[in-house]
Amino acid sequence: MTDDLEVPVPDSLPDEVEVLSGAHGDLRWRVWAGGTAEDLMTMLTVSRGGRVLDESGFGGPALYPGTPVNEWRGRADDLPYFVLARTAPEVGRLVAVTDRGTHVELALGEVNPRFGLRFAAAGLPDGEGPGVLLVEVDGRPHSSLRQTMG
Repeated sequence: MTDDLEVPVPDSLPDEVEVLSGAHGDLRWRVWAGGTAEDLMTMLTVSRGGRVLDESGFGGPALYPGTPVNEWRGRADDLPYFVLARTAPEVGRLVAVTDRGTHVELALGEVNPRFGLRFAAAGLPDGEGPGVLLVEVDGRPHSSLRQTMG
């Protein structure tokens, strides 16, 4: 999904590629990734009408040993919370459960051949924050990750 105007690649990622895109209400979001398995940067760009409103993300190892998901959640003023994740190929579904109990399934891309990972993202309902991220592998619950905000 693209905006009417092209949103530029984030300046912080000179070698990145777009790995996923979607919408949340009138907001458009794009996920970018670049780097190596040891130091992989994953960025979320949020825009409205082609105007970039926020760029956020996280770096570090693609996945930590023994964990199928590396995730980030955050928000900018006047925007909803977003959840962003990179996953092992076998992860089939991610569901963010908000602090108010709403279940939001993350958009989950196919395995990206460059990184050998899947990327996922979703916006949370207005006024709701991160709670728990539910992880499914092969159609079965695998784990849950607390998403508390300090």
